[in-house]
Amino acid sequence: MLMTKKRLTKIVFLILLIMTALILMPSIFCAKKHLDKKTNHEKVMEIINDSHSSTAEYIIDESQKIDNMISTGSYYDADLGLLYEHAGSLYKELGEEMTYYRYLGYALYYLEQSEEKDYTVNLYLNLANLHINNHSYTDAEEMLNRASDVEKIEDITNPKIKSYAYRVLALYESETNNCKQAASYLVKSQECLKDVEKDFSTDTDILINKILLAKIYQRQGNFDKSNEILEECKSSIPERTNDPTLLRDVVIPYYQTKCLLIVNDKNTTQEEAMTEIDNLLDACKEHGYEKVALDTLIAISKELPSYDVSDIRTIEKDIAELSDSIISYQDKTYSSIINSQVTDSSLSMAKSVEFTKNTQKRTMLTILAIVITILIILFFIIIILSTRRDGLTFLYNRRTFNFDIERIKRSSMPYSVIMMDIDNFKTINDTYGHPEGDKVLQKLGQFINNETNSDIKGYRYGGEEFAIILSKNSYTKTMEVAESLRRNMEASRWPFDSDLVITISLGVASGSSVTDVVKKADENLYFSKHNGKNQICTD
Repeated sequence: MLMTKKRLTKIVFLILLIMTALILMPSIFCAKKHLDKKTNHEKVMEIINDSHSSTAEYIIDESQKIDNMISTGSYYDADLGLLYEHAGSLYKELGEEMTYYRYLGYALYYLEQSEEKDYTVNLYLNLANLHINNHSYTDAEEMLNRASDVEKIEDITNPKIKSYAYRVLALYESETNNCKQAASYLVKSQECLKDVEKDFSTDTDILINKILLAKIYQRQGNFDKSNEILEECKSSIPERTNDPTLLRDVVIPYYQTKCLLIVNDKNTTQEEAMTEIDNLLDACKEHGYEKVALDTLIAISKELPSYDVSDIRTIEKDIAELSDSIISYQDKTYSSIINSQVTDSSLSMAKSVEFTKNTQKRTMLTILAIVITILIILFFIIIILSTRRDGLTFLYNRRTFNFDIERIKRSSMPYSVIMMDIDNFKTINDTYGHPEGDKVLQKLGQFINNETNSDIKGYRYGGEEFAIILSKNSYTKTMEVAESLRRNMEASRWPFDSDLVITISLGVASGSSVTDVVKKADENLYFSKHNGKNQICTD
């Protein structure tokens, strides 16, 4: 079928629809992504606040679940940071230290990209806490400064994170022998917790603060007050746990402080002291806190009352000096590894995200190039069609008719030509006006278009004169097509004059390359016009 005006309009509409879809695709994608992020935010909060028991099976399943969520979902930067941080803590419970630090680096990257300053501060506080427990106070101070650069403690809106910030500062001050300032920070930490709804994690925070305060009192020499706090906390100390926070901030500090108190008690026997030292050693060895045990033994060896064995004290002093040197070296090396792992993973994530953004940018440019290409193609299609077709009837024009006639002559195939003219068309224009005359032309053009197919082409030859070329399988239907056009035109009714009958005259001729078919058809049309009109004249 030949491309009619209606069909071409549909094609142009379809192209415009596709272009619109391509243009809107990024916006639709972004909108869907935003909705996914909002939905996933609730899931992230459920996971972060989950207080499920930390069994080994649960930890493995949960870490794998979070890894799968990260790789398949869309999240806000803050949510991604929290997921990586939580997953890291799970890997730490599994003993995968390097994975833990790598995930902290990933978490740090996303949290720094987000507007959730409290969470970013919390992560820097975690890193500071790690360095403090590793006796790397310079690195801890750097992390505390970074946290302060992100948000001042007094500006932190989350009361739990604010309490944690004061606690880490208290821990730092106590480890650097500024116990008075440490105690002051702990008071502020406890005050922040008054604004938090009581739950398991809040009770844990209060317990951590109490044990740290007991440790500060012990260092200040206020042994009675320290011992009183430990007795108060005794029933809350879990016998067995794999929770890294409870181990680091509750269990080990409890046994360490209790051990130092008993050793420093002059009424304690050597046997009682050794029993408490063994309890500490057992707890530290079981959970991988050998360095804490060694630090404590060094402190004990410096303060241990003489048990009438001066040689033992001399050996212990030598061991303490050697251990101090070894610990100092190992702490610096370990802290360097931690900083390197966290920094490298953060930079790695930054590069990965940058690559993803560049890929998305290239995709957008590709889509834009496709849209522009389609526009150019559509522009040329319109230009080409406008040079081949008549703008009013959307039939092919006289120029195309001449080209098609020459082409079909060269093929030596038989063909037919129908030439037609609207009878008394000048009178119609003069009587009803050119706009109504155009409607008559369009109506005949519509009738011709209805007859066209791959072997029948319609043309506006000029003015009120039209032509049709029939070839191949349609060649034998020439008179049938001509009569159909004449009958349809005669039967038409016009809105500008319901009684008006408009007819056409037609001339038909057939032949091949050796015959001037167009001339013969035009002569037959002339005969029809001057011999009664509304008729078909043929050979």
